[in-house]
Amino acid sequence: MPLVSIIVPMYNAERFVQQALSSIIQEQSVSLEIIVVNDKSTDNSLSKVTAVDDPRIRIIDGPGKGIAACFNAGLAASRGEIIMRCDADDIYPHDRIRHQVRWLDDHADYGALCGGFTAIDPKGQHLSILTEKRQPEEISAELNQGITRTHFCTFAVRASTLKELKMREFFTTAEDIDLQLRLAEKCRIWFESKVYYHYRLHDLSITHSQPNAERIFFEHTAREFQEQRQKFGSDDLEKGVPPSPTQENGNENDTTQAASHIQRILLGEAWRKHAEGKKLESIKIGYRSLRSKPSSMKTWKSFFALLLK
Repeated sequence: MPLVSIIVPMYNAERFVQQALSSIIQEQSVSLEIIVVNDKSTDNSLSKVTAVDDPRIRIIDGPGKGIAACFNAGLAASRGEIIMRCDADDIYPHDRIRHQVRWLDDHADYGALCGGFTAIDPKGQHLSILTEKRQPEEISAELNQGITRTHFCTFAVRASTLKELKMREFFTTAEDIDLQLRLAEKCRIWFESKVYYHYRLHDLSITHSQPNAERIFFEHTAREFQEQRQKFGSDDLEKGVPPSPTQENGNENDTTQAASHIQRILLGEAWRKHAEGKKLESIKIGYRSLRSKPSSMKTWKSFFALLLK
């Protein structure tokens, strides 16, 4: 069985990194190296990692230039034939690694395998599955249309392909979207309906600490670059003339709180359960949504609607 490199970018993740590593090191049937890239953390993250007693864990210093550069440092240090990523605040499901390695071993004509993922709250409690229920299928053509359905941390990718592409450090966020789109231009990608990742929502994550206008800019730009490559063979970043995020209008302090994000996810899950005829379950989830941010009048109205319908 091939060596698998798990890259763990880490910046100030002292609350969560041990749980992330525990979810990885439970895998004993696959040959692993776990590369923790300490990206200039200023909290106790490093001591939390060194306290985990597992010889497969290797710590390297990150450049402190953002998530893409941090991942690339881990990629350069990796020795595995298959590469996966786990952010230091998230969790791998049991048997995820073994299943993906065996699938790639059996399907040499594919360069990557991905799957579904869930959202969890800061305590690690399940919120919702964030990918639609779909049959297993190839998604290369879908990605080539600019459509992404899952998180890059669900991917297992052959190292030869990923090291050719790397993450592009222009992207301070949406670097994973840009990589998924470019990956589909290089190899075939298969999607499994299995859940391969648990994504934690909390206020210190880049999703909730970065201005919304900046996040939207980079997501839009990743897809715009793909259109340019399809039409002209290269994009503005490759030509050395990328757009500037400062061209976007928006309040730099306009971020999305994790509590609001969690509330929306739970409310959506409550209505899905309601549509399935599971009213009691929908009410319980709706109540969790209320507790996550009781000040939202819109959520109170939706909760009462769940009760009455």
